[in-house]
Amino acid sequence: MTEMPALDPVSRNYICCPHCTIQIPDDVPDCPYCRQLLPGGTSGKRKDIRGLLVPPERFPRLGKYYRDHGKWVKVVVPALLAVLVLWLAFGLLTRVKIVVPSDNAFLIEAERERKDGGRVLLKGKLVNRGEDIPDLSLRSIGVIAEFLYGDGRTERKRVFPKSPFRGEGALFRGESGAFEIEVPKGVKSVTLRGEIVNLGEDRVFVPSTRGIRRLPAQRNR
Repeated sequence: MTEMPALDPVSRNYICCPHCTIQIPDDVPDCPYCRQLLPGGTSGKRKDIRGLLVPPERFPRLGKYYRDHGKWVKVVVPALLAVLVLWLAFGLLTRVKIVVPSDNAFLIEAERERKDGGRVLLKGKLVNRGEDIPDLSLRSIGVIAEFLYGDGRTERKRVFPKSPFRGEGALFRGESGAFEIEVPKGVKSVTLRGEIVNLGEDRVFVPSTRGIRRLPAQRNR
């Protein structure tokens, strides 16, 4: 006679009931002895995620490739990831930092743009929120760029924003002008400030009351 299968297979998992401390199967929703609901929802069976995985038999070529070249993939992929991390870290360390102090009269916005040869070009825009600075005036709006090098040295450069409707440095209230600044090599950070430049500081003007000195007339012989 054939043997009848056992009611509880050997491979069945058992847990201890938290209420009556009797060993019960882990795939039942409640204890068959004390009729208390087991913690963890309506079923105490653990979820098996192996059924959600794609079997390797569906991709035989991929499985064969992994068996033939799997050891090289395990070496090359970490090396590429390490190179990528180093490249990102180097880019963050060598990136030029732009500092724009808050100013009620001028609003400055700038962004970096890398050129050939590792050069960095700052393209920005200045918005005049102060008084009007017209054309043909002794005053002009300028952008002061202060470069801070890695060794602690500082250098300053002045540029004048250009509006499509006016000359360089001439902006009415609410108008904006574009500017470009080339950053030297070795610079860690650039501080941008807007200011009104007096173009007539070092000039000497001749008063209009003075007449023009004339040369004495030559006598006719």
